[in-house]
Amino acid sequence: MNPIGGYYELELAPGPHRYHDTPYAFKSGRSSLHYILQLMKPSLVYVPFYTCDGLLDSFEAAGTTYQFYEINHLLEPDDLPELEANEYFLYINYFDVKRTYVRHLSAKYGDRLIVDCTQAFFMKGNGKSWFFNSCRKYFGVPDGSYLYAPTHMDLQPVMEKNEQYTVSHLIDRFNNHVREGYTSFLENEVLCGADLYGMSKLSEYLLSHINYAQVMEKRYSNYRYLDALFTEYHLFPPDEGDDCVPMVYPLLTNKPPDRKLFADLGLFIPTYWADVNNRRKTGFEIEKLLTALLLPLPIDHRYSLADMERMVKLIKRLQ
Repeated sequence: MNPIGGYYELELAPGPHRYHDTPYAFKSGRSSLHYILQLMKPSLVYVPFYTCDGLLDSFEAAGTTYQFYEINHLLEPDDLPELEANEYFLYINYFDVKRTYVRHLSAKYGDRLIVDCTQAFFMKGNGKSWFFNSCRKYFGVPDGSYLYAPTHMDLQPVMEKNEQYTVSHLIDRFNNHVREGYTSFLENEVLCGADLYGMSKLSEYLLSHINYAQVMEKRYSNYRYLDALFTEYHLFPPDEGDDCVPMVYPLLTNKPPDRKLFADLGLFIPTYWADVNNRRKTGFEIEKLLTALLLPLPIDHRYSLADMERMVKLIKRLQ
């Protein structure tokens, strides 16, 4: 029953836009993965070492055993395992430049492939394998993840919507206080854990107001501009004719970048992923090299070609 009277809420109404057509929407990528693991109860999942610890939270929440595998300079495993009964293989569509390889894996593993699309929001499921993404990696929303299941699976959507989030960082960023909002951003990352809740009502409304066609075109434009200048430093471009929508421009440098120098000049570039170096594992040299040398340059819809030009000048000056 809706209350009558009292103070006013946010003036939000559902918008006209919708990109994903799956009925399964969770609070986070970790929550989506937890749901898959809890439902399918795999005995073992092969997981890429080149990932963040956040993904591993889902395995802890579901009590699922995993085993790391290595990738090569093309972001692909050299050796693919032959899965035993009830074993699964998880692959990350890195930066959304690996769609062709995802199709190869899906043909091999079918419904025992889990595709992490947290860096590939615009990739949809194919009806054969599991796919999940993360909305807040692409848009100014507090939570959200879409999950695609194999078509033969009959799933029950999670009905209880997430209400455990903060929007302080979004408001700070809206008011151009990027640094001030970072602490709140980290707090919200913790809240976007692996527990099983549906996407918040707020994120649903905000996402329905995004013109996804314009967002994709802006990403294409910014990516092409950077690729014309940095193509020799981009070791894993999309395959010719691939339908990817790149998350970032993955620039591989020849020395570890000083991100603090960039941040002091208003250029904030993440590290994918510092967690790699904190694991006491021998080997995995490619993963450690990528963590040290990769600059994932922002190319999203917030930025114009003039912004790209300014970023290029900063990089050439500081690298």
